[in-house]
Amino acid sequence: MKKLLLITVFTLAGCATSAVNPDLARVAPKDRVFTSDARSENTGSVTVIRDSGMVGGGCFATVFIDGERAAKLDPSEKTTFNVKEGEHILGASLEGRGLCSSGAARQEREFNINSGDNKYYRIFTDQNGNMDIKPTTLSR
Repeated sequence: MKKLLLITVFTLAGCATSAVNPDLARVAPKDRVFTSDARSENTGSVTVIRDSGMVGGGCFATVFIDGERAAKLDPSEKTTFNVKEGEHILGASLEGRGLCSSGAARQEREFNINSGDNKYYRIFTDQNGNMDIKPTTLSR
C-alpha cells in the first residue's frame, strides 16, 4: 500500500508545470498578442511567462489585462505588455476545445505599476489542472 501511495504521489508531482526563466522562454508570436501599447513616460512593463509542462499543454493560456483579452500563450512562451501607471487586473484562463474549454474560472490578480517598473508574472497549472497566475522573481 505504501508503494502505491508513493508511486501516485510521484506521478502527480510530475504532472505539475515547471517555472521557466524569462531569458529562456520563447516570445509569443505576434498573431497571438492582441495589444500593442508603446512604452512611454507614464508606463511600466509587465512580462507574463507560461510554465513548461504537460498539464494543460494542449491548450492556450489566455492572458487578460483589465478584463480584455491580451494574448494567448503556449507552454514556455512569454510576452511583455506596456501598461499605464496605476492599478490593473491581470488574469489567465485556459482556451481551446474539448478539455481546454472545461469552464474553469479565470484567475485574476491585482497589481500596481509605476512608470519605469518591470514586473514579472508566471502562469502555472497544478497537478489538478487548476491554472493560476502569480508574481515571480525568477527574472532577478
